[in-house]
Amino acid sequence: MGGTVTTGWSDFAVAMAGAAAALAGLVMVAISVNIREILALPGLPARAAAAVGSLVLVVVTCGLLLVPGQPGPLLGVEVLVAVAPAVALHAVSLGHRTRHSATPRYSLALYVPLAAIQLLPFVLGALLLIASGASGGVYLVAAGVVLTVIGSMLDAWVLMVEIRR
Repeated sequence: MGGTVTTGWSDFAVAMAGAAAALAGLVMVAISVNIREILALPGLPARAAAAVGSLVLVVVTCGLLLVPGQPGPLLGVEVLVAVAPAVALHAVSLGHRTRHSATPRYSLALYVPLAAIQLLPFVLGALLLIASGASGGVYLVAAGVVLTVIGSMLDAWVLMVEIRR
């Protein structure tokens, strides 16, 4: 087998890292412009932190995909380490949402699947890379990258627009 598990992924990684970095900047501007409103609403600072943390996860993961000649199991360990803080930030955000929500079950029913859809592919892809070094793990990580960018767009919308309603 020629190359490594990340052979052919450099264009994807560069494009997604750039997109995530730009989106992270947008989220940071939204936070700074709406900081009073964000701090006034319980749970929203944690949601903002989870959004930024998820985008940092995308940038870091895409950077890891760009490391030349990296063995699959090592990449898997690195992705697993990178996803841990994002999982923690989402867990804190979930805790705040359920404690401060008028409808905690609705918050759980909505937020848990949205967070899982974003973060689970990173975890599963990392575990597949660790277990077998197979390139299929990279496809799962890539799915996590795309889904996290989409989920972060939703968070950016809330922090920029919905907060003003």
